[in-house]
Amino acid sequence: MSDQGRDVQVSLEDLLAQADYLKRYIDVLQKSIADLTDSLNSIESAKQFLEMINEKQEQLVSVDRKGFVLVKSEIKDTSKVTMNIGLGYYAEVTPEQAKKMLDSRKDELNKALQGVLSEREKAATAYYQIAEILERAQAEQPR
Repeated sequence: MSDQGRDVQVSLEDLLAQADYLKRYIDVLQKSIADLTDSLNSIESAKQFLEMINEKQEQLVSVDRKGFVLVKSEIKDTSKVTMNIGLGYYAEVTPEQAKKMLDSRKDELNKALQGVLSEREKAATAYYQIAEILERAQAEQPR
């Protein structure tokens, strides 16, 4: 026997609960997107710094992550940089190795970002479909 011809009935309360869940889920996905984008921007900033590291002149270097405070500095030894390699560990590597590691991390973050963007799109589509059903149900309600 097939159930294909049957209508499925869902209560308005269930639809409202699902819409609320999806809205909160979309908010979480938006935060993840913002965090991933911020990390990608930090990688680009680090790569730009590595490009300028060999200039033996005084440079402005950001003290904090957002660049609110800058200090003038001159880098004496440009043969090695200390890089966060994850899990609270740091390694001293050449600028070229650091660039390769940053490129690899950038690729990973871009893949993660694409996955989260895709998930947000699916959740938003489901949310709008439920909102449409709720609007139709409200329009059909006697006044």
